[in-house]
Amino acid sequence: MRLSALTPRLPLKPFALAAFLSAVSVSPHAAASAPDMTEQVQALYGDSIAFDIYRNEARIGSYNVIFRDAAEGLKVTINFELEIGLLFVKLYELQYQSEALWEDGQLVSLSARTDRNGDISEVEASANEDTLTIDGPNGRQTAAIGIYPTNHWNSGVIGSTQLMNTITGQVNDVRLVDLGTERVATNVGMVEATRYKYEGAIQNEIWYDADGRWVAMQFPGEDGSLIELRCRQCVASASLEATR
Repeated sequence: MRLSALTPRLPLKPFALAAFLSAVSVSPHAAASAPDMTEQVQALYGDSIAFDIYRNEARIGSYNVIFRDAAEGLKVTINFELEIGLLFVKLYELQYQSEALWEDGQLVSLSARTDRNGDISEVEASANEDTLTIDGPNGRQTAAIGIYPTNHWNSGVIGSTQLMNTITGQVNDVRLVDLGTERVATNVGMVEATRYKYEGAIQNEIWYDADGRWVAMQFPGEDGSLIELRCRQCVASASLEATR
């Protein structure tokens, strides 16, 4: 049998992939100064977040976020990688890295690099007064300051109608629909979380708990498979102690 016959269709749609990258955030309530934002993030997540990525119940990768308090504001570094193989043959590989700077609760710069089976794309975004300039593989775009990137840790995205796609550099129209609350497994046990469904250019489902903490996400692969992000470490140890 030819290898091409064994190769699945791209398991991550471009828009789903971008949304997949977009998830970890502070509570959607009032924006805070940079130090306060750092404190809020650390109260929710600690210094980092870790999700395991599953495809049809098989673990295929990991998604990791690191938070750092810097003089300029809050720095957020994201790394994730996944690999799909068959009979010891690598069929699909994806690696993504990004670094963003947040000041006064707003994104002011971002650099992202995606390597999909050797096909590399890069996105750069920087703030200038009230505009965010975005350069990506599809050219230059602009967006208003306050737009959220597709990196999901910030639950402030819940009321948004546009997102900055960190894979394509495009501004995507979206809407998040509340599907009700469910119990979700985390590193501190089961928690109540609200399930939201993206509508528009991005078609993911994502769960945030009552504090605005990102605890799970899933979306369909182009080949019909189910891609899930399951929390390995998404609740700060201080929060764990508080629940005991």
